[in-house]
Amino acid sequence: MFTNAMREQWESQGYVRLGQVASERQLADMRLRIDALMLGEAPTKDLWFQMDSTTGDYGDLVFSDGKWAGPSLAYRKIERLERDPVFLEYVRHPTFRQITRQLIGEEISLYRAMFMNKPAARGTVLPYHQDAGAQWQLDRDPYVTIWTALDDATIANGCVQVIPGSHKLGLLSEQGHTITAEQEALYCPEDRSEYIELPAGEVVLLHNLLLHRSGVNTTNKPRRAFSVVYMDAATRDVSGKGRAFARVF
Repeated sequence: MFTNAMREQWESQGYVRLGQVASERQLADMRLRIDALMLGEAPTKDLWFQMDSTTGDYGDLVFSDGKWAGPSLAYRKIERLERDPVFLEYVRHPTFRQITRQLIGEEISLYRAMFMNKPAARGTVLPYHQDAGAQWQLDRDPYVTIWTALDDATIANGCVQVIPGSHKLGLLSEQGHTITAEQEALYCPEDRSEYIELPAGEVVLLHNLLLHRSGVNTTNKPRRAFSVVYMDAATRDVSGKGRAFARVF
């Protein structure tokens, strides 16, 4: 349940751990499904894929056409997973219905439902950033992300690192996403950061303006996660591309 104390922490710190939400069956199904998608053993049509960089440098990532590029467990990102029945079931979990009703409203759509992967002994550094801004091409910024660990998330394998309370700074650039080196030095000193280590199946609720990052995976096992951005169903695309967003509640 999403308690008053949880909501207060999310509002003051920009994040709160929700405990385990996925059942053992759901967790196992999502793990099997994501590997099947990467290996081409499940339908990949209408999904968007990105391979991990070979160097671990964010600047070396290739943002191509998003097509499946052949069997590999080294995909960094798979988007549009609301189109996959295994992940859509979890997106519509009653706990997430309760949270989005309290924080957003009755009618909810998705900006994205996305798999994030740090493959074994690699993984791309994700610099400090905010998940908002003009780059999203929406008429308002979403502010609720629900992040589920599909594997244990640890410092060694590149768990999420946050600056508690940094969401109160507001949007640091009109474009959004990554911040400048000067902003990072000012707002993100190491002694203010917190590593969010989670056992598999546990969930953290993140404010989209919270400054966060992640490192590389130094272990011999992957660090897989499922991240969902929920928003008011009244949110509209302003890109001119006529994007429609899936209603989930």
